[in-house]
Amino acid sequence: MSVVSLRWWQRGWVWLTAWPVLLLGVVSAACAQGLPAPDTPQPSFQRERWLDTARQRHVMLRIAWPAAAVDAGVSAWPVLLMSSPQGFRWSGHTDHYVELSREMVRRGVVMVTVSHVDADEPMTGQERFADVYPGVLTGALNDPSVDRFEDLRFVLRELERLAAQPAPGRPRLDLQRVAVAGHSSGTLTALQMAGMPVRDRHGKVHTRHHDPRIKAFVVYSWPLEYRGPLRDDLAEVGAVAGLHVAGSQDMPAYRNTAYRYVNGAPQHWLVVEGGHNVGARGSDALVLEATGSFIDVYLKGLQGSQQRLGVDALGRFGDALKQYRSKGPQRVKSPDQRDFVAWARETLPGGRWLHDQGIRFQRQREEAPR
Repeated sequence: MSVVSLRWWQRGWVWLTAWPVLLLGVVSAACAQGLPAPDTPQPSFQRERWLDTARQRHVMLRIAWPAAAVDAGVSAWPVLLMSSPQGFRWSGHTDHYVELSREMVRRGVVMVTVSHVDADEPMTGQERFADVYPGVLTGALNDPSVDRFEDLRFVLRELERLAAQPAPGRPRLDLQRVAVAGHSSGTLTALQMAGMPVRDRHGKVHTRHHDPRIKAFVVYSWPLEYRGPLRDDLAEVGAVAGLHVAGSQDMPAYRNTAYRYVNGAPQHWLVVEGGHNVGARGSDALVLEATGSFIDVYLKGLQGSQQRLGVDALGRFGDALKQYRSKGPQRVKSPDQRDFVAWARETLPGGRWLHDQGIRFQRQREEAPR
């Protein structure tokens, strides 16, 4: 084999003639991976740290507006409130859900991602709360479930203030059409906003919240622990449509309780390729399409989008789709593994102890080095 050595000016000429082909390859690869085309509407992010003076608690949030100017007199945009999981660091992970924000803006929805801070949030190594969240107030209650719920309610009140004074070039907010979403522990907060009783750390009901403005909810990776919300609590969710998404490698059979027991409005169950961070392993395009179509139907009222929420339409994503089901406003009656474990925990002698030991063992396995 002969080796040809090019001089510097020859190498430069090869680069100049080849770069359009290389650029075309990059663009083609991006399209193949479901990345946005250059003309896709891009969000403009507004990051805020709001203080709830009544609770002396800060709430971190990121609002995704359309980057291009919008005539506020044309139409108002509905809002999606997103509750982030525990440990969603304002400093390190604030730009998660960017693709979801882009998808919502593309469909004419303002997305507000809320980050919650908990004084007892797990830290790593020699971290201290004051170092991770400098100057952040957490309030006096220190009850994550109640604090997170009150965070969202506070943000909704502040959005009412913004809606009364729309900024030039930004759409008016239609707060009569609100959807809530949550990931992991954020799913509990989302369902509390949709009507599930808010319980404190001792199991006592803090409040029940029913807001007719909330038209839909989306939950990603419903909590696995069997000591999650009571089945009767889930039945109190109002007439709010729901999309429930789980990863195929995240034990989805143990994460379908909310889908099965929320019975006031149509519910949709979607299992996609991936783990707890659904969409992160090649199914992101499917998650975005299903979420966007669901929002179109149940928040924006575009009934023509209903056909995109079926197996035939979602099946075009191939192996990324593992399971899809939907039901009307009724409970799924057949019991599953999670129902049995919940019954055993509450009924059998030593059931709670056995359950807690099993959860501890499972967590140790997940955290063990591989």
